[in-house]
Amino acid sequence: MNSSEIDLFEKKLSFWKLKHSLAMGASGGLAIIWDSRFISFSPLEIKQNWIGGTVASYNNKLRFNRINIYGPIQNRDKARVWLELEAFLGNHPNKVCIIGGDLNAITKVEDKRGGSIKLPLAAIDFNNWINRNSLLEIQTIENAFTWNNRRIGFCNIAEKLDRFLIHGGFSELNYTMEEEPLPLSGSDHFPLQLNILTDYSPRNFPFKFESMWFRDDNIINLIEHWWNGSVFSGSKMFIVENNLNLIKRKLLEWNRENFGNIFDKKLSIEKDLKDVNIEFLEKGMDEHLFLKEKSLLSEYEKILSKEEIYWRQKYRETWLKDGDHNTKFFHNRTKKRRWVNRISNIKNCQGTILSEPADVALEVVRWYTDMAQWWDWTGAAGEALSWRPHDVAWLAAELRQI
Repeated sequence: MNSSEIDLFEKKLSFWKLKHSLAMGASGGLAIIWDSRFISFSPLEIKQNWIGGTVASYNNKLRFNRINIYGPIQNRDKARVWLELEAFLGNHPNKVCIIGGDLNAITKVEDKRGGSIKLPLAAIDFNNWINRNSLLEIQTIENAFTWNNRRIGFCNIAEKLDRFLIHGGFSELNYTMEEEPLPLSGSDHFPLQLNILTDYSPRNFPFKFESMWFRDDNIINLIEHWWNGSVFSGSKMFIVENNLNLIKRKLLEWNRENFGNIFDKKLSIEKDLKDVNIEFLEKGMDEHLFLKEKSLLSEYEKILSKEEIYWRQKYRETWLKDGDHNTKFFHNRTKKRRWVNRISNIKNCQGTILSEPADVALEVVRWYTDMAQWWDWTGAAGEALSWRPHDVAWLAAELRQI
């Protein structure tokens, strides 16, 4: 379309609004279209290969930056676009930004089927750019390829070229996001829809032993005291199971009462240090302030060390040495792992995709209940194992708490 055709098209859209970049050469240009009854879009930058702006919803407080992109084919042009986007993100460091569209790049060998199986240099550069800017990829339903050359047999090549990436503190939005490929409509690309849903948090969280607890010199003695002080009787397995549950409860109580919340303590110490600095500027340094600052800095160093261990365990990172205090690195990696491991939907036996948390829980209960009732349970020597009905009921009750 030329400018006059776009203007005519925009007039016919009624409450739909449009922002576009003009076509250049073989590139057909870009457009962002939105329904002005529900959201607003304020453009910030319009480039040859992307359009960036701020999206705000009228129905809730959802507000973020959005970049619509058509990635170039040539590697030198891709490098230019990555630098442009990096500059845009740098100009809005505290704003959540969702980048989406045809990026014309894969991130791993599994993103391609057919053709060469070697990861191209452009994919390596793309991955480096993603990691450098702490971008997280939004999970795709069924991990489908988004582009297909529409050929048959060995000539068929499919790739995941379209995707959504998110930058910034997306956890603050309290929303769940997922990609959904839509049916083909004449193009060789599957349209990709981003679903933004109200976040669902599980009611129960699994117990995890925090590595930072070992920073307390008395932790081993406490665990030994709790274990030896138990009064359970019965089979050895029964005693072990109840002792473990007792240790779990005791550790959680001890963590709340004695170890405390390291993030609250960190904020409190930072406030105290700021007060000391203000007092020093107003009255000058004396022995009392010097000793107080020294004590606070010592406590602050311990808190930072605990925080680093906390995030390192969340990320399961072991190759960094103590003392780096690179908590932002661990925090971003932890969020990425949570997104990758998150199960947003499952497919039942009829092939229907279930996405509501309650439906997912019921399907899991149904599956394992059927398996418990119909599976041929046999021991190592071929002896049948007893499976009591109340075991199935217990399993169902546990799974409903997921």
